[in-house]
Amino acid sequence: MTASQPVETASREVGLTEILSASSKAPKAPPKMAQDNTALLLIDIQHLAEPSYHLKNAVEAGLPEDAVRAALSDYEVRFNAAVVQAARVLDAARAAGIPPIHVKIQSMSDTGRDTGQLHSRLGWNFPPGSAGAQFLEPTKPINGEIVITKTASGAFTGTGLDSTLRNMGIEHLIVVGFLTDECVETTIRVALDYGYVTRVVSDATTTYLMESYHATIGKLASYGFALTADEAIKEFASLSATA
Repeated sequence: MTASQPVETASREVGLTEILSASSKAPKAPPKMAQDNTALLLIDIQHLAEPSYHLKNAVEAGLPEDAVRAALSDYEVRFNAAVVQAARVLDAARAAGIPPIHVKIQSMSDTGRDTGQLHSRLGWNFPPGSAGAQFLEPTKPINGEIVITKTASGAFTGTGLDSTLRNMGIEHLIVVGFLTDECVETTIRVALDYGYVTRVVSDATTTYLMESYHATIGKLASYGFALTADEAIKEFASLSATA
C-alpha cells in the first residue's frame, strides 16, 4: 500500500444514541450529588392514574366492562409494578434523609374554577376531596412532607415548585410517577431547562401505551437522564453513608 492509497476501516453498526453522543462537545460536569442537594419528586401517584379509575369512567359511559378490562389489562400490570418500585425508592429516600416532594393534580377551589385551561377544556376537574385527587396508599405523604398541587401537566407550571427547590438548595432531582410521556416528561424537560440535574426512575413510571413509554424513556436514557429503582436506592444509601 502506498501513502496515497486510502486506509480501509472495518464497517460496523452504529446506533442513533452513539451518533447523538458524538455531537456532544466538552460537556460541563454537573454538581456532585449530595444528601443536602437532592430531592425525590413524586408525580401524580394518585387515583386518577389508576386503571380502576378509567374502568369506572368507561363503564359509566356505556362501554362494555369486559372489553374495557381487557384493554386496560397490560397497563394495569405495568402501573402496579411501577407503584411498587416508586414505593421502594420513596422508602430509600426517607431512610437516607432525602426529602420527598409529592406533586398531584388538584384544584384549589371546590368549583375547580382555578383549573388550568388545558385541563379545563379536557374536563379534568379534581377539587379537594374528589376521588381522583387522592394519593395512592403505598406512596402517600407522611406528616411534614411537602405537597405541591397543580392543574396543568408540568409540576412547575403555575406552582411554587421552582422557588421551593431553590430555597431548599436542591440541584439533583430523582423523579418517579405518572404518566411517563405526559406529566413526568413535561416536568423533567422544564427541570432540565431550569438547571436541575434530573433523572427519571425508568421502572417507577409508565404510561398507557407501551410504545410511548419506550420512546420517552429511551430518549431520556440516551442523554443519561434515567436510572433504575435499584440504582436510585443504591445512590441514596451511599449519600446516607457519607453524610
